[in-house]
Amino acid sequence: MLNCPNCGQQNPAGSAFCSNCGAQLQMYVPPKKNGLPIPAIIGICIAVVVLIFGGLYMLGGNDPEYKTADKLELADIVGTWRLVDESKKDTMTEEIKISEDEITTDSGEKIAARYSTVTDEDTVIISDTNNIFTANMVELRLEKRKVNGIEHVVLAVYNSSDDSWGYYVRK
Repeated sequence: MLNCPNCGQQNPAGSAFCSNCGAQLQMYVPPKKNGLPIPAIIGICIAVVVLIFGGLYMLGGNDPEYKTADKLELADIVGTWRLVDESKKDTMTEEIKISEDEITTDSGEKIAARYSTVTDEDTVIISDTNNIFTANMVELRLEKRKVNGIEHVVLAVYNSSDDSWGYYVRK
């Protein structure tokens, strides 16, 4: 029902003019809402959160991908690695640099990969001489390990001369 603003007569809904005085009836038009509808705002917020967490996941750590290929090779772990844990205190070097043909420690010592073999899919063993029976063996593998309570993919390095393990993350 519409009330006439001129005489107060009640008129049926949808009437354009008052049935009593003939005055034009104005229908209530709700004000137009400005801005986006609530579902659009929620969708935008979810998209922003997904982008932020996706970016943090992709850029957050410089961890190499956990290798599941046929075999691990030195080319997969090229780069500079920083020590985060070791099995025996002060036996492993603080930093190692790996190229496709040698490993360099922070003291400048180099181990050229003269002999290399794969013992299983995820381990590379290199030796500093061609004679594997007298050589210092270094075993390298990528594994998942917690570092300061956060799971990382670390480079696990075993040095046969010290019988010790060191765990490194990419610098």
